[in-house]
Amino acid sequence: MVPVARRNLLAEKGRLAMSVFGVAFAVLLVLIVLSLYRGWSGVGKIITRLPGDVWVTQPGTNNIFRSSSFLPADRAADLQAVPGVQLATPVYSREMGYERDGAAYNVLFMAFDAPPAATALMPQATRDRYFPEPGQIDIDSVFADKAGLHAGDTMVILDRTLVVAHVTKGGNAVLAQSAFINGADARALYGTAGMVNFYLITTQPGADSAAVQRQLAGIIPNSEVHASEAFSKALSRDVSEGFLPVVSVLVAIGIVVGGAVVALTTYTAAIEKARDFGVLKALGASSAYLYRIVITQSVIVGVLGSLLGVAASAVSMSLIARWVPEFITDLRATDVAVIFCAALAMAIAASYVPVRRINSIDPAMVFRA
Repeated sequence: MVPVARRNLLAEKGRLAMSVFGVAFAVLLVLIVLSLYRGWSGVGKIITRLPGDVWVTQPGTNNIFRSSSFLPADRAADLQAVPGVQLATPVYSREMGYERDGAAYNVLFMAFDAPPAATALMPQATRDRYFPEPGQIDIDSVFADKAGLHAGDTMVILDRTLVVAHVTKGGNAVLAQSAFINGADARALYGTAGMVNFYLITTQPGADSAAVQRQLAGIIPNSEVHASEAFSKALSRDVSEGFLPVVSVLVAIGIVVGGAVVALTTYTAAIEKARDFGVLKALGASSAYLYRIVITQSVIVGVLGSLLGVAASAVSMSLIARWVPEFITDLRATDVAVIFCAALAMAIAASYVPVRRINSIDPAMVFRA
């Protein structure tokens, strides 16, 4: 069966190539849209990557990237004295405009004002990302690519010159182009003497986070306490409600289009060989044998097209991440496996219609002029 199916397909190499590319394009389309959905649905995890577990904010704050919050700057010691608290870090945060080479960017400048003794105990990657020295600034690669910045370049912000110390992988050009500066530079830039925007609390390993949050709630009057996970879920919910429904529709459309392409490819490949199947029937081939040939043809086209589509998806994601940082994608192995199996299932299911046509073929037709 496999040799017969292979010969049928290779008899028209151009048509086979078009069929394989059709399936590959369908798989590519579905994987790209599904990866876009996955990428945006996990965007809230940005908050959980910051160096702390619990946020102390002014009441009403529901998004550290968009909400304003002002708290007294002298309460870090009181917060750190709470049992279960390892470190209480004052946080300065302000979105400001930055111009370079005639282009304007809205950048969220944040400063985690932890003492040097505390940052010295942190992993090097954390220090490089969030805790620059005075006069330095750390930026993410997305912002760096958009603004054309590299390590060693200078940024002039409100007449204050800062040197780019590190460019770290990652970032999000849609929610907030972020840059991290030293606490001393933040105080000079923001001009908010005696005030901080937030306190970021790092709890001790094994501490009861809920109990720590309850004790933190009464330390600073007129303040609220939020777990990083809560902020993360709130941000993900905002994205889900405002953006993901559109992507969900695109995912559904992509699956329908992909299924139609696979079905049409399989159908035409079988129907165009109707006369050949008639010859096999005239020679005594059973209907079950003919069914298996059609299904084998469908599986061959489905496998080749799916493999090509998966490879094209991996390359496409890499290029998209480099050229269009706003297009946040997350290509998961489980999604690849599911779409691969779905493409094969659609190819097999699509062979049902041509199989019925082939079953009705009159073997005598091959002898007609």
